[in-house]
Amino acid sequence: MKKNKLPIWALVVMDLAAGAVCVGLVLLVLYVLPQGTTVSEQETQEAPAQFALPSQGSGESAASAEGGLGIPAASQNNWSHADTISLAANQDEIRAFSQAKKTRKTLIDDKTDRAEIKIEQITCTADDQPIVYFSADVYVASTQYVKTAFAKSMYGKNIRDFVSAMAKQNQASLAISGDSYGESDSVCVIRNGEVYSRNPGTSDVCVLFSDGTMKTYAASQFDADTVIAQGAWQAWTFGPALLDGSGNVPESFHSTEYLNKVNPRAAIGYVAPGHYKFVVVDGRQDGYSAGVTMSQLAQLMKEEGCLTAYNLDGGKSAVMYYNGTAVSKPIGGVGRTISDIIYIPAEK
Repeated sequence: MKKNKLPIWALVVMDLAAGAVCVGLVLLVLYVLPQGTTVSEQETQEAPAQFALPSQGSGESAASAEGGLGIPAASQNNWSHADTISLAANQDEIRAFSQAKKTRKTLIDDKTDRAEIKIEQITCTADDQPIVYFSADVYVASTQYVKTAFAKSMYGKNIRDFVSAMAKQNQASLAISGDSYGESDSVCVIRNGEVYSRNPGTSDVCVLFSDGTMKTYAASQFDADTVIAQGAWQAWTFGPALLDGSGNVPESFHSTEYLNKVNPRAAIGYVAPGHYKFVVVDGRQDGYSAGVTMSQLAQLMKEEGCLTAYNLDGGKSAVMYYNGTAVSKPIGGVGRTISDIIYIPAEK
């Protein structure tokens, strides 16, 4: 009995369908299914430093004389699956933001034995666009109180949760979105003194050390073994670095054209050992807040008194919570799920 052969078009369709299934399985594994572990490769050895809080009668700790290492003129970066370029700081945007009249309103002024936190809402108009941002001025009694937490308490790719849920699970007083490390294959991840990943690819890295100092590094300057030996307490990989370590806006940023546009933002800044700024800028909301460009964010962090500052995961991820309540106004009301948070623990 003669078998009927399938027509060529049917064979082609079957091959394409099989190929699509294979591609789908690969994408499912790489970008959807959680790939987690709770085990870090090692711990750093330096004990977190202790600081006197302002209300305890001692003045602010002096800033480290050694500034950040700055940013080279050019770099390539595969963050968010796109190469970074060296984008010049836009002086017109910086000028417009610096000249904008800011109105500041204190929302929270709280003091505990662990930390003193003052959160302000700042509003202004730059280039005819409304801007609303929230600046948390944070003093901690020890570096150990600048903490981070993973979504689901697990390190790995594609593991996400809302900032609010992570803040509640970890009993945070203040919490902001982190670097969402789990969205990239090339990241240096050091959290609460534990080393999970060493290679940042070609991204700028921000390191908070156990002595309370904070520095940013271009990929070409970064060596994981060195910062671990120096007592790295946290290391974030997103960027770019926003200031040069001496409080000045650099001539260029390592970023993408998309990330450089007007967006909601999250950033962390360093004033002195034990003194930090957590900042969230609302955006993409007509009539309320447009967001800011990278140049504007850098100028903002400079005006907040930072020597070093670093851009974290923004857009819909940019959220600030305090004691379980949203301080900022994220897109959609809750933001989106991400890999991690930066937080200050509540007093137990």
